[in-house]
Amino acid sequence: MKLLSSARLSLTPEAFRRWGNLALGGALAFGLLVLLLLTWRAPDLLPGFALLLLAGAGAWYLFQRPLLNLLVLLAASVAISDYEAGIQLAEVLYGLYLAAFLAHWFLTRRFLYREQILHTTEEKALMLFLALAACSPALTFLFGGRFSGVMSEAFALSMLALYFPVKEACLRHRHGLLMILLVIGWIGLFTALRNFMHYQEILLKATQAWQVARGRVATNDSLVMAPSVVFLVVLIFARQWRHRVVLLGAFLTFFAGLLLTQSRGYWVAFLLGALVLFLLVDRRYKTRLVLLGLAGLASVLLIGFVFFGDYVTLIGASLLKRFASLGTAASRDLSLINRFYESKVVLGYILENPVLGYGMGVSYYFYDLTSDTTRVDTFIHNGYLALWYKFGVCGLALALFFWLRTAWRGVQAFRLREAPALPRVCGLAAAATLAAFTVSTLTSNPFYLNDTTFILGVLTGLAGGAYARATYRPRKT
Repeated sequence: MKLLSSARLSLTPEAFRRWGNLALGGALAFGLLVLLLLTWRAPDLLPGFALLLLAGAGAWYLFQRPLLNLLVLLAASVAISDYEAGIQLAEVLYGLYLAAFLAHWFLTRRFLYREQILHTTEEKALMLFLALAACSPALTFLFGGRFSGVMSEAFALSMLALYFPVKEACLRHRHGLLMILLVIGWIGLFTALRNFMHYQEILLKATQAWQVARGRVATNDSLVMAPSVVFLVVLIFARQWRHRVVLLGAFLTFFAGLLLTQSRGYWVAFLLGALVLFLLVDRRYKTRLVLLGLAGLASVLLIGFVFFGDYVTLIGASLLKRFASLGTAASRDLSLINRFYESKVVLGYILENPVLGYGMGVSYYFYDLTSDTTRVDTFIHNGYLALWYKFGVCGLALALFFWLRTAWRGVQAFRLREAPALPRVCGLAAAATLAAFTVSTLTSNPFYLNDTTFILGVLTGLAGGAYARATYRPRKT
């Protein structure tokens, strides 16, 4: 028997293509065998198999077009953004799509195109953090954690890897930055309109005034806060009035959706993002920001009358009361006090094992003040303590370094006066939004829920891509 040469087995670009074609041919042969089996034993399932073939054809088309594939993946995230009990079919399908996309992206860049993937210290920190998270199930086993919880947490954390393809799209494609902005806008628009509809349902079901006043849509807070900050930045730098009108409408839609969540943590996050923006821009844009704020307030009232009619006064009073409670929430709000107590208990666990952590899916015990019971849970509201609890001090340091460094990249991109306008604006938008998340992370863990981890992956990629685009200089031939 003739031995295969080492060249055939080496992972050169030619060998990678050859093995890839062999795998695709094997998949086709397997599909034909399945089709034959279904025709013989279960003809009722043939329509489903036909849909599967169509999905395969669509996947083949998308994976030939990297930018389109990325945009479809990002835009389709709205299918899993709504919270429902249990594992939904949409989550399974999207998870398979995400895994296939990331595997294809990393394998082709590494073995087919022979490209260097890690260029900066923050990218190395992210890769080390993801590697550490991948190894943490060993700690889960050691401390008796639940592996069912590991899968959901690992899926959420894997979305941070979107940083790499998003950054590449921003750098390499002429309209990459604009496309990522449009995707963020689409996600914010979908979330805000869905929140409006849910809020209208609450109003229709209300029979007492207090039910209207306390009504809120606490869903995907981050997916309306982030677009609000991003589009506020883009709005104040828009040069043409027709662009300003469209951007103002988009911003007001996102901001109104944020108000309806009645999430004080994300309200404060938005204010921090706006403050960062105010501090970084010059006087002309500061004035424009204040004027837009006043115009926005009037427009939000107008939107309220259009959507909610006679309820506007009651809703407005409720929102003002909620906002006014920010100063006393730490001493009077039982839910917030309970989260502080939860953080104190978790910190006690951390100090017993501060270096290694406990891994994903490992429970902790604490007395829940809101339910007056002892609760066993794996979810920790404080995102910083959650990282430390699960991945130890090294995991915490790596994640924070990546986060803060990419935010600083966005600021650096904005400060490059000689760079084109779009990379500078996108860098500032990403930096301000990433800064906004630093405060909401104290009470709302962004590394556990799919929607928030997803938007963090996109925003860090936008910051890194804007900086790379702003500093890119074509080679002289």
